[in-house]
Amino acid sequence: MRRMMTLSLILLVIAVSGRSHKAKPTVNPSPTNPSTFSTLPKGDRQLSIDITEGSDGDFNDAFTLARDAGMEVTGLSVYWDEIETSPDVYDPDSNWLAIANSFYPTRGTAVSLTISVIETTNARLPTDLAGKTFNDPELIKRFNELLDYVADQIPHLTLTTISIGNEVDGYLNGKQWDQYDNFFQAVSIHAHGLWPDVPIGVKATFDGLTGGAEDKLARLNQTSDAVFITYYPLNRDITVKEPDAVLADFDTISRLYPERSIYFLELGYPSGKDNNSSQGKQAEFVRQTFQAWDAHLEQIRLISFTWLTDIDPAAVKRYERYYGISNRGFASYLGTLGLRTFDNKDKEAFRALREEAEKRGW
Repeated sequence: MRRMMTLSLILLVIAVSGRSHKAKPTVNPSPTNPSTFSTLPKGDRQLSIDITEGSDGDFNDAFTLARDAGMEVTGLSVYWDEIETSPDVYDPDSNWLAIANSFYPTRGTAVSLTISVIETTNARLPTDLAGKTFNDPELIKRFNELLDYVADQIPHLTLTTISIGNEVDGYLNGKQWDQYDNFFQAVSIHAHGLWPDVPIGVKATFDGLTGGAEDKLARLNQTSDAVFITYYPLNRDITVKEPDAVLADFDTISRLYPERSIYFLELGYPSGKDNNSSQGKQAEFVRQTFQAWDAHLEQIRLISFTWLTDIDPAAVKRYERYYGISNRGFASYLGTLGLRTFDNKDKEAFRALREEAEKRGW
């Protein structure tokens, strides 16, 4: 199967290029006290891992490793412009949906589906719709037809979430916020008709939800079924925050969205020395994440660890070219985010994940 990646790059693009959001001051909560933690049974929480295969290119082996570690859900991202190549024409060569429909149900694995209308810093609209506002009636009509097509391709796939857009705060500005809000309200009604029991929302970065786009995303999330988040605790120079930053960060988002279900659809921490990190720090981040999750188990329904395996060094180079960034910290972040090395060796973080998951009954 093709590797499906979704990656929180907006913070890194901002940090390296010099762009900045004017972040609102946010409440600095008292972090959850680790001394009060107890390891709690998983209950109805769901553990997800974004699967990437190592140097052997064997997706089946990678899937088995993730499943044996406790994975119940994995992420799948599709892009509107790759599926609909011309008006009402859907490309069968991009039909990863049908592949997922045949693969995951037979293996008892659910999917968190992202349909990228926006992919972090880019709009992913079909060519003939480029330039239209998001609330344009024709664009809404065509997206609803895309949803019909998606539903036809995945009749047997169990979905845990559907995100309409990925990290939209990396792209939207000005009037586009209201336009996207109108778009989401319209298409989510159609999506609910197709998947009445699946939470539908919009994926955003943790920094957007708690900083520069806090009010705009709060308004957008008023009509979502849950809060969808990507989370990578990095400083602006692309060095890692301390592993226990997750304790305060989970407190913050839970406080901002009380009584709302929260899904961390991407969560990761690089191990590279150029990020002032290490395998030990990455492993401790995994442990701290499970502890913080126990403290918020009623709200945080799912966490998806990104990625299973470090990506191919050639893929790192492709990302650098795509974003026009040549920076050691950026390359290190991309290349060491996995829980295992590209040459298929477990990092300390993967062992920590298996241990923490097993303690809770995964």
